[in-house]
Amino acid sequence: MLWQKFETLAARALLSLPNSVLRIFGKDIKRGRTLDPKVRTALLLAKVKPKPENLPPIKARKLFKNIMGFFDLDKVEIPRVENFSVPGIKHRIPVRLYSSNIGNNLEPCLLYFHGGGFVIGDLDSHDPPLRYLAKTSGRAILAVDYGLGPEKTYPASWDDAYSAYRWVKENGKSIGVDPKRIAVGGDSAGGNLAISISTRAKKEKFPLPLFQVLIYPWIDLIHERKSMEEYANGYALTRDLIRYFKYHSVPNSKDWKDPRVTPFQQNNFNHTPKTYMAIAGFDPLQDEGLAYAELLQKAKVKLEMKTFEKLIHGFFNLGGSVPEAKNALDEIAGWIRKGFGPK
Repeated sequence: MLWQKFETLAARALLSLPNSVLRIFGKDIKRGRTLDPKVRTALLLAKVKPKPENLPPIKARKLFKNIMGFFDLDKVEIPRVENFSVPGIKHRIPVRLYSSNIGNNLEPCLLYFHGGGFVIGDLDSHDPPLRYLAKTSGRAILAVDYGLGPEKTYPASWDDAYSAYRWVKENGKSIGVDPKRIAVGGDSAGGNLAISISTRAKKEKFPLPLFQVLIYPWIDLIHERKSMEEYANGYALTRDLIRYFKYHSVPNSKDWKDPRVTPFQQNNFNHTPKTYMAIAGFDPLQDEGLAYAELLQKAKVKLEMKTFEKLIHGFFNLGGSVPEAKNALDEIAGWIRKGFGPK
């Protein structure tokens, strides 16, 4: 524990140096973009750690939380943070509610699914940025601790996500949120789950989310696009790690074709709610995000998208050490406010 605290302090001290100093470590330029010097330094620091894809999932989860502790935001205090559980198909699903509302009025709520390739991540790994988003946006966020592989493989993550969505739509008033103003969001694999909500809701003729917030979503388990090759190594999320996630969470390749798992398998996208999407400029998944955006535009779905050109996949957890990442969180908070409109 003491060594971990020392590592965190040392990493933060180094990353607090001006970019002009950090540029002594060199530059990384691809597609006409220059990687943020603080991100590049963080990637160099992370090289001393084992590669997650070389570890069993339990150890990979611990490593992920430890590394994020170096770079993530400090926890902000908000009036209401509550842990409870909601019913799933075979078990209860842990959730965590973040809210600044201390009155009696029902408030809008973003149902949030964390990233981690359906294998790593949990309520705690994403706690600092979600606290920040809830406080900055002024809207409630309900984080969902869905089942992870390999203990719970396909379709466990998707079933848990949809069960949580149905519960909050049907029981939101019991926790002080407005069932008519529920949106969904998530980063990476969590963005996949967010999209799957509308896919299944349409099939079951259940009310759709008000909008969706997608942060560098992982949404194609079938194809590997050009950016997967171009950014295969060196940017935190590697091609080998993506394959590790895939085979631990959806081991049967036949299941990759499920439209919930790979949204590109859908026949049309007309049911998709308004979408806000953030893409990272140094991310092997960026091309599938761009391809999804193109399909939404063809379907005339309302879309706002921004590419954070200097950042990597995972910037959601870098806000404590990388100003550009914190700026991205501020923009995402703005999308949440805008999507719900006035309280």
